[in-house]
Amino acid sequence: MRSQEQTQAAPRPRRGSALVMVLVLTFAMAALALSAIYLSASGSTLSRLYERERDFKYAAEAALALGKSRVNRDAAFAVALPDTGYTTLVSNGTITDAQGTTVPRVRYDLYVGVTGDTIGIYGRFLTLISRAYDAGGTRHVRRLDLSMESFSKYGMFVDIFPATLCYGTGEFIRGRAHTNTTWRSCATSPGPTYFDTVSAVVAITGTATYTYPNLTGVSAITYPTVPALAQLPVLATSGGLNLAPVSGSVAPLTSGGTNVSGNTLGAATVRRGTRVFFDTVDVNGDGIVQQEDGMMMVFDAAAGVDTSSLRADVPHTPAATAAVLGNIVLQTQCGASFTIGGRKQFFTVNRFREAWVRQAVKGSTAPLVTNADTTSMRNGNAAAQQLILTYGTARCYPVGDPHLMLSERMIDGTCAITTSAATSPVYLWGAQALACATAQRYGGQDTTFRPTSWRCTVYQPAQPTLPAGSGQCTTAAGVAATAVNVGGWRAWTGTALPTIATTRLQTVEAPYLWPMFKPYNLNAMGIIHFTSGPIYASGTFRGNMTLYVLGTITFIDDLLYDADPAVVICRNFLGVIGSGQIMVADNAMNRPRLLPGGGTRFLAPNFHFNLNAVAMSLAGDFGVEGWNNGPSIASGTQTTVCGPTSTSGGCLNQTGGTINKTFVNATTGGGGLGLLENRSVDPCQLTNRKPPFFPVSGRYLDNKYYEIDPNNIETSADVRHLYQRLRGRVGT
Repeated sequence: MRSQEQTQAAPRPRRGSALVMVLVLTFAMAALALSAIYLSASGSTLSRLYERERDFKYAAEAALALGKSRVNRDAAFAVALPDTGYTTLVSNGTITDAQGTTVPRVRYDLYVGVTGDTIGIYGRFLTLISRAYDAGGTRHVRRLDLSMESFSKYGMFVDIFPATLCYGTGEFIRGRAHTNTTWRSCATSPGPTYFDTVSAVVAITGTATYTYPNLTGVSAITYPTVPALAQLPVLATSGGLNLAPVSGSVAPLTSGGTNVSGNTLGAATVRRGTRVFFDTVDVNGDGIVQQEDGMMMVFDAAAGVDTSSLRADVPHTPAATAAVLGNIVLQTQCGASFTIGGRKQFFTVNRFREAWVRQAVKGSTAPLVTNADTTSMRNGNAAAQQLILTYGTARCYPVGDPHLMLSERMIDGTCAITTSAATSPVYLWGAQALACATAQRYGGQDTTFRPTSWRCTVYQPAQPTLPAGSGQCTTAAGVAATAVNVGGWRAWTGTALPTIATTRLQTVEAPYLWPMFKPYNLNAMGIIHFTSGPIYASGTFRGNMTLYVLGTITFIDDLLYDADPAVVICRNFLGVIGSGQIMVADNAMNRPRLLPGGGTRFLAPNFHFNLNAVAMSLAGDFGVEGWNNGPSIASGTQTTVCGPTSTSGGCLNQTGGTINKTFVNATTGGGGLGLLENRSVDPCQLTNRKPPFFPVSGRYLDNKYYEIDPNNIETSADVRHLYQRLRGRVGT
């Protein structure tokens, strides 16, 4: 019997399997090798593509750098660029590498044009466009926007720094500082403190504390000239804001045989002038003071009225009164405010001899007035002046100010307002001699506006034994005198403003508001221009504007923005340019005065001068009139503290910048005289923002950088279309 193993079939051999396996492995290895070859070739190709990509990118960006260098190096070229179209700086240019070898097959075109605000109200912008390409077409396009550096960015700029002057200990500059010569600090330690970069073309000398490294050997910055600003009067004309001030010298006006011009120094002739007052009016009544609510008002002194009345000039030490009431400006433009019935009312010095005035101020809640005070007031002598002018609310106002109603509004014998120089007898508002209604007997307020102002002599004898004041215009002999027109507000010559509710503004005042901005002045370009100076300025400013005067500018009182520029950034920006000096007036609104007899200062609230603006003098500097005038600390008079230092005048508080051709005037001196500088930079200056058409340095700064799709820039027509779009002129 066969076993089971013997009955099973023998296994069949597997022929050729090894060959198949070898073939599979061979093909797999070949495929891997082929893949490696392809990958290697692709990697090499990609590497070359990336290198070419870098070449094109390098070419486009290098071209922008070359263009920026060109416009900064050649200021005349940049200024001469057309406001329309564009200029080709380079066509079919080549780029070299670090070894100076030309990069092969890479070409570039470089274009430049004025874009954005091409008029230049808020700044001149240049756009550089570079196009890198080869025979296959455009590969890379880059765009760089440049903004021109404005002088308004500087906290202090001095074109020519005299060798005789230096910044000393206790002084400081908070903003960017530069001079085209040598910057000088005094040698005395510790010296001034500079809170931003100080740069000089030549050198920086002396002892000082620097927050940032200073720079020397820098390029000079071309200082503006009058011819360079020739466009500004044209732009002002378009908005109806190119004005000629009144001027000329004639014999002083008299009333009752007495000089009432304001100049009582015996001058044979007196000089008239114009002042500018800035204010805000919520025209549409929406409760928000927008830029269009910023207004200007212009007051012209009459022929025969001296600029001392515009400035509220009072001698540093007025003479004691005798038979007449002293200085005409002190008597008719100075006084004190009293809160009566919840409203502040201003009473001028020349009216306190009248019983109704003394009775009215007895009702004041601030300041409080005693019976003894009113007894002293009625005397009309030096002691009465001292009492009135040492109240904490005492101050002076320029002629034409609404607060001066009690000395500048005239009435006839029936208590009716008169504006006729022929009226006789004539009285001051609410005169004691007349039975005027109680409703007519009140003090001046910010709403008691008068288109024209009048003045007369009101002889109120100084001795209490003589008749009490009557409020009638008289001569020294008690004979009726006529009143004279001392000036008036200039009416706006453009389109009338919309009707303004009487709750916001007196109807009589509206025609004298000069709108500075759209929509109430549709052609306004951001420029106010006066054909000559001096111009006297003050007020509350709202908007963005440049005031340019072909002459001197004098600040007769504070000029401030309607909001603190350190809190509400770039809400307002005012540039002030004078072809001559820019000065802070040495008057009774900016500087304290001594009372008759000396020893005690009056007009106490008027310590310190405050300014929000960037000021530029094309020929001189921004200084302080009579900085060495007035009582010194050494004389034993009261002083005002400015920071840690005592001075007779207080601080010159400025938020903004000062741009000087050279230093001509000091602001303070030894013995605590003058005004101590306390200047700070406006945060808006740090952004290279500028008031409209404010002068620029000729240097361009990077603003924005863009990459542009190469498919959009292939031809000259594409380039032209792009510049049109950047200027908002597509289709023109």
